[in-house]
Amino acid sequence: MVETSLTKQVYYNKERIELASCAIYWPYDSPVLEQIVHDNYTMQLEDANEIDLTIERMAAARNQPVYFLADIRQIQAGSSEAQQHFKGPLPPSIKAIAILVKNGRSKLLGNFFIRLNQSNIPSQLFTDRVKAIEWLLEQKRTQQ
Repeated sequence: MVETSLTKQVYYNKERIELASCAIYWPYDSPVLEQIVHDNYTMQLEDANEIDLTIERMAAARNQPVYFLADIRQIQAGSSEAQQHFKGPLPPSIKAIAILVKNGRSKLLGNFFIRLNQSNIPSQLFTDRVKAIEWLLEQKRTQQ
């Protein structure tokens, strides 16, 4: 059996969690939880489940909602099962999501996610990280 954070002890109150597919971290005590997908990674269903679990547990460890920045600029692809997973609801702690894309595959996958996300959670694509974070912080201000 491959060991993942689902099968080993993980301390979710840490600033940064490394997963097979990505890193998820709170930069500098920011209210924005960031995810950076590893270069040329093909996302699988197990990865998607592990990411959702990690987001929920990191939010619970801080007892705070998540304004989530998903940096998928370097993603290779997503399996059909992972794409099906992202059709479902987002983890309940997520209050807004900004997806950072460049072009090509990441923009295609980002647009796929935005179109399929039928929730009332604000979601938007960005090519500029600073603008994405500003938008997430504005979402936080308007939701409080």
